[in-house]
Amino acid sequence: MIDGAAVCPACHSEAVGPAFRDASKPFRRCRACGSLFDTAPPSADDIRRLYEGRSYFVKDDGGPTDDGVTLGYPADYLADRGFIEAKFDQVLTHLERYVSPGRLLDVGAGPGFLVSVAKARGWDAVGLDLNEWAAEHARTELDVDVRVGSLDETTFAGEQFDAVTMMDVVEHVPDPDALLAQAARLVRPGGVLVLLTPDSGARVSRLLGRRWPEVQRPGEHVVLFSRDGLTTALRRHGFVASGWHTTGKVATVATLLDDVVAVAPGVLGALQRRVAGRSVGRRVVELDPHTKFVVYARRAADEAPLPTHAPARIPKRPDRMAEVDEAILEELENLAQARRYGAWLYDTFAAHVPGARVLEVGAGIGTFSRRMLDDGARELVLIEPEARCADVLEERFAGDPAVTVSRDPLPDAPCLAGADGSFDLVVCQNVLEHIADASGAVRSMARALRPGGRLALVVPAGPALFGALDDAYGHWRRYDEAALHAVIDAAGLEVESLRPLNALGIPAWWAKNRRPGARVGTRSLRAYELVVAAWRPIEDRWHPRLGLSLACVAVQPGEAPSHGP
Repeated sequence: MIDGAAVCPACHSEAVGPAFRDASKPFRRCRACGSLFDTAPPSADDIRRLYEGRSYFVKDDGGPTDDGVTLGYPADYLADRGFIEAKFDQVLTHLERYVSPGRLLDVGAGPGFLVSVAKARGWDAVGLDLNEWAAEHARTELDVDVRVGSLDETTFAGEQFDAVTMMDVVEHVPDPDALLAQAARLVRPGGVLVLLTPDSGARVSRLLGRRWPEVQRPGEHVVLFSRDGLTTALRRHGFVASGWHTTGKVATVATLLDDVVAVAPGVLGALQRRVAGRSVGRRVVELDPHTKFVVYARRAADEAPLPTHAPARIPKRPDRMAEVDEAILEELENLAQARRYGAWLYDTFAAHVPGARVLEVGAGIGTFSRRMLDDGARELVLIEPEARCADVLEERFAGDPAVTVSRDPLPDAPCLAGADGSFDLVVCQNVLEHIADASGAVRSMARALRPGGRLALVVPAGPALFGALDDAYGHWRRYDEAALHAVIDAAGLEVESLRPLNALGIPAWWAKNRRPGARVGTRSLRAYELVVAAWRPIEDRWHPRLGLSLACVAVQPGEAPSHGP
């Protein structure tokens, strides 16, 4: 932890203060990101003592306590194996949208449930845990490889993994930066780190305050992250938080009461005693108060630069390249027919087109290119590395001296040689999410702009919406405003406008995402076109805080172009 209570270990802000009115609780809250952290974290020896032995997982006589509070799992963790493995199976299903099964390391593996599930799904999986009894149980009872130890610079030295998972681990660590640094060492470029952890910023967590069960475990929970705080911490170590979702718990009524009895010991304790040993206590239910979340963070490709001629759009699973290319082409053809939606996107940057020298990154089949020529763009340079799309562009604009088509991607497209600072406008609409090295691509776009020139971006919004459709279209990520702002700032540009767009599309996207292999489809777009004309004026006036996309215009510092508005 950084300088004790003075600095938030999540976002490094110094704007921290007491978390609760009850001063007996050692937590402080960061006013910048909302994360909670313990002002008196345990030592390394204390940590090992906390997590040792069978009693941490199985309570025969109540288990070890600290100030009267039971440490470890309040019920029999082994008895809940089926429920726990089902949850881990869901996590791995989400993970495989980002990366194909390969090598996986589960840190804090306990008795090996996730390692066992991963192995059954085709992963080459290994686990690591401090608890010798748990590691032995995993090896002898589940026949999986779980080793004893902590994550440091000597652990798996020289090895890398396609995925590293940490289920209910990061909140137990006094120095999360050190843990994430070791994860960055072990996750290969383009690989994924998965973290499941309590959410200190959730409404229920804040409402419960000091009665939230996650702060009722002295010495165990040291840093309780908010989503914003964890995203910031991950970014420091080269990870891009690509998606997240909440996760609850499926268990018997008796087990769930064990978990939440600290919220109201009198009422819930009495109820707990009444259901003990009865059929109602054995009834299986699901509880998700949205106080825990899972985040999927890709190790940024900046760590390993792409080859000069690597394709600009790189799907997360290279074995599906042809399938993803087909989906993208289908999407572009459908969007070309969605004229009202296309006009909505175009109008986010149309004012900067007349008289401009324009670079369009990911020009597709020229839907926006044609509009820009009609609106008076004096020159277009179209970058489109996908062969079939580039063929369409070359045929469509054949013989037009104002248009140049390049099949080479950023950051090293030959068409940009010697062109630094010569473009008035760079347009990148629904493309950045397809590019592995998004930060590098935006830096290249920024270098292409003259002082006062503008970058017009539209990207998919809402990491929580990431799902089967994103996978089908080869998306690396969805953005929130903070993540997109960070990419723009890192490129040296200034955000002129940044707003959510198309709240109307969220319900349909969410519904489609629930079906693996789904596509948007012509019928869906036609239905959307029927209502978007009525919806757009409403959104333009009321500016909803959510949208399916984010529309951003950023400016290169300096004098504005003479032709601009």
